[in-house]
Amino acid sequence: MKDFKTIDNQIELLKNRGLTFKDEEKSKDILIKNNYYNIINGYKEPFITDGTKDNFITNTTFEEIYALYIFDKRIKDVFLEYILKIENNLRSLIAYYFSMFHGNDNYLKLDNFDNLDNISNTLTETKSKKIKSIQELIGTIHKEIAKTMTSKDYIKHYIIDYGFVPPWVLVNILTFGQLSKFLESMKQNERIKVSQHFNILENELVQYTKLLSYFRNLCAHDDRIFNVKLPKYLYIPDNELHIQLNISKKQDMYSSGKNDLFALLITLKIMLSEDEFNTLYNKIYGRIKSLEHNLSSININKILERMNFPSNWRDIKKF
Repeated sequence: MKDFKTIDNQIELLKNRGLTFKDEEKSKDILIKNNYYNIINGYKEPFITDGTKDNFITNTTFEEIYALYIFDKRIKDVFLEYILKIENNLRSLIAYYFSMFHGNDNYLKLDNFDNLDNISNTLTETKSKKIKSIQELIGTIHKEIAKTMTSKDYIKHYIIDYGFVPPWVLVNILTFGQLSKFLESMKQNERIKVSQHFNILENELVQYTKLLSYFRNLCAHDDRIFNVKLPKYLYIPDNELHIQLNISKKQDMYSSGKNDLFALLITLKIMLSEDEFNTLYNKIYGRIKSLEHNLSSININKILERMNFPSNWRDIKKF
């Protein structure tokens, strides 16, 4: 455990490692209000001299590191705005098609979900895991309904007056993660109905939704996203954009756009309307240019490499 250091101690330590300050007093105020760990430890890496853990590239300023910190915050706001658009669409579509096939009363039953009963050669262990997952989802939903009865009048109204919460109301109290599991647990023909609205396959929709849910949580909890690498279960499927952008492969996997921030951009390109994506693209590009204006010790390409954006990433707007 490291010893406590005052702001003055922290500034002196950074100076000893080669960092310079354009406005030391303002930098102190930024560090004390935003946390030394969040800014320095979270965003120093692109500015560190190769082969060292602590020393900064010559002429690196605190203001550059802070600019990257602000950039990350701003793109989180942009991405979250458009993730929420898709989330809202999915809530409506899932509720609509699930209600179409199962009604609005007593629908939380195992038989209303994809429990693999229609596949005769399914391994017993696989089927058992699937049923367990569905039962856990149903249990979670019941808990959410019970929990929100005291905080949401509309839930209380449906329970007291009707004895149940219809799907088009239920989806509004589920987290995006829970909604993603609900979608994955729906019967295949229902998932197909939802996926057709995005002109993608149902298994692709399930995977894209998992990724969107993961990034939504990162953005909502203010976690760093510009250089994030995702766990393997979240990798998005290979698609036409990987081919059209001529993204190189490493060990049979695309080197960009599978498990990174560019994978999120690809997902949004696929699932948003053309106008929505173009607006998103312009906002992200504008924030990249703004960051570039604030860099002096490194080139913007060094940041784009950490973001795992290919050199021709801007061509995504063409396709």
